[in-house]
Amino acid sequence: MKRWNKRMVMLAAAILLMTAGTLLNVAISTNGGNVKVRRVTYSDSCGNMVSGILYIPRTATKEAPAPAVLTNHGGGASAEAQSSYNVELARRGYVVLSWDASNSGSSEASPDETHGGEASYAFLQSVDYVQKDQLITSGHSMGGVYSFMVAGNHPDHVKAEIAVGMNPGMNDTENFHTNYVCIIGKHDESNLVRSDGNILNMAHNELYHNFFGLSDDETLEVGTLYGSFEEGTARIFYMPNSSHAGAMVNHELLTQYLETVMTATTAPNPISASDQVWMFKDMGMMIQFSGLILLLFASASLLLCTKLFSALILPARRPVGFQRNSLMWWISILLLLFLPAVLFIPGTTLAQKFDVTSILKLDNTANGFALWSLVTACIVLLLFLLYHYLYGKKVGGNLMTYGLSTAENENRVHIAYILKALLFACCIIGITYAAYLLMYYITGGDIHIWLASIRPVTYIRMPYYPVYFFLQIPFFLFSTLAGRSISLNNGERTKGSGMRNSMILSLLFGVLGLGLLFLIFNIVFRTTGSVLFPKNRGYIYAGAIFSMIPAFAVSNTINCYITNKTNSIYTGLFSAVMWSAWIMTAANAIA
Repeated sequence: MKRWNKRMVMLAAAILLMTAGTLLNVAISTNGGNVKVRRVTYSDSCGNMVSGILYIPRTATKEAPAPAVLTNHGGGASAEAQSSYNVELARRGYVVLSWDASNSGSSEASPDETHGGEASYAFLQSVDYVQKDQLITSGHSMGGVYSFMVAGNHPDHVKAEIAVGMNPGMNDTENFHTNYVCIIGKHDESNLVRSDGNILNMAHNELYHNFFGLSDDETLEVGTLYGSFEEGTARIFYMPNSSHAGAMVNHELLTQYLETVMTATTAPNPISASDQVWMFKDMGMMIQFSGLILLLFASASLLLCTKLFSALILPARRPVGFQRNSLMWWISILLLLFLPAVLFIPGTTLAQKFDVTSILKLDNTANGFALWSLVTACIVLLLFLLYHYLYGKKVGGNLMTYGLSTAENENRVHIAYILKALLFACCIIGITYAAYLLMYYITGGDIHIWLASIRPVTYIRMPYYPVYFFLQIPFFLFSTLAGRSISLNNGERTKGSGMRNSMILSLLFGVLGLGLLFLIFNIVFRTTGSVLFPKNRGYIYAGAIFSMIPAFAVSNTINCYITNKTNSIYTGLFSAVMWSAWIMTAANAIA
């Protein structure tokens, strides 16, 4: 009874966190109920569906139409990535339409060169609460390319284009006839390929001289207005203290952005650009995420108490790992902690060397992560085999002690047990997914923590889920087996510390090495201006490490938790893989 009480408390805490986080998220997104937020869909000129998030301030009406802003995300992301911009713009009375680019988020694939930008412009032109000739277009990274096209096509209605983290070099600048502002951070690693390896060169090249109307002997001054907003000839180049991905969470950059919007069009509800509240929405999403993960663990614990799934719990297996605190035990710990990080850049950049999108379907970011997991799995398997034949086999390492046997007292594997383990994983991930969908429909957007995002698996993406499900199995299977070398998941439990220690180590395996790699990369770049891993644009993957850390940490810890509970590899394995495949399939663009 006491155990049931603990589990119910865990479940209640999960529900409380999800409720509180959702309420805070909604309160900030809607500006305390003064902004309506809803998902919208419409078709582009090719007949393909475009999905977006629409923000409608209460002050925007047919009788008093408001200026509007189009925002678009960077490559591989979705509309919710622009939430800091969207929330602040809507607070100031602007109608905001943030769209999912073609093949991203919930939008369908389309040959439309603006990736849904023209369709989004047409949507805003069709509603009666928008001032038709008072529009702003903006986009981050590749989104800046698409929004630039829209602005260039409609100079009479678009008062300014604001490109964040993207120069105009990928667009036709000769036929661009409206105001233009470019914001590129001093530490924008993505723009290195367009600046000869030095971001400061961005402001001193022929492209900008021509576009800004400067003579050869003039120097472009950062933050200086060239031309006039009233005449549609304004040109400004800003360089805040920001990285490429940091553009979504940078106060200085967002201040410059909001000041530009309010200069180009009058804000219906003027608020100082430095007065920002978007971070509280992010806080709400972090609380939602915490509640969601607690629900995952609570569901696992509760279902293992049911008659259907209690049979998954096998007798405790004898530890066969190296003696605790011995030299080999510490060597194994270090390998498990840091080997994934050492292999990360070589593994992920394989997606740049070999075009696998025709097979794996998602973009190179997701495929890089998938290939890295396969490379790591192969190396970890070799380590496990070395351990087994040099030590484990001698001390009783077998199917039972490694957690591979599904029988209580013999080395046998039963298909029925494995199918029940798969059903168990479907149940706990299904419960978690249902809770997530409820929050998604209430808030109108996904949950994201900076670069990391949890999105629905739309019908467009469902066919790709099995592919990434099977791709993840080797990594988690072989990592769990390798963990037996230190008695991870089946260590000493007489003092009640086995679960705690295993959970801590599993969490560290998920984040420590990669987190240090991410930290070192950013420190080097911010202090020296040069990047680690320039070959095959490895610095792009290094900068994107954060996007996978939360999902990776959850997968490792739920795997550890359930494996400890059941004394079997399979139930934890399937749960971890289903979670990881969900995040990878839903949060990345389709190639």
